[in-house]
Amino acid sequence: MFIYYTQISLHHTDAFGRLFFARQFDLVYEAKEKLFEQIGLSVPYMLALKELDFPLVHAESDYKAVLLPGDKITIDVNIDKIGETSVIFSYLIKKADGTIAGTAKTVNVCVNKQTNQKARVPELWREKLLSQALL
Repeated sequence: MFIYYTQISLHHTDAFGRLFFARQFDLVYEAKEKLFEQIGLSVPYMLALKELDFPLVHAESDYKAVLLPGDKITIDVNIDKIGETSVIFSYLIKKADGTIAGTAKTVNVCVNKQTNQKARVPELWREKLLSQALL
């Protein structure tokens, strides 16, 4: 599991001063990018690949508690499953006092850039992702 530390900023909120729903996806995606950076699969590395893409194909999230500007949070990122062609990530957003503020789940699929067909998750990626998984 990877833990990302961040803080809710004013631009994350809606007109009522609470975390705007779409920003929860921004936050968990940012946490996933930091995980990928830590394990050597950084955004520049992924974008430079000539044969594979790794698009997000499913996302879901739930609010559990209000988040306001200034709230310090952690986002636990876990790899729930590494399939033949896809990876399922889960996220637990917690306030500084440990209160669960939200959950999310995303699915990415490996895609061959030339054919746009599903492709096998490369062994190197599998090994790096497994190093962070709590399967």
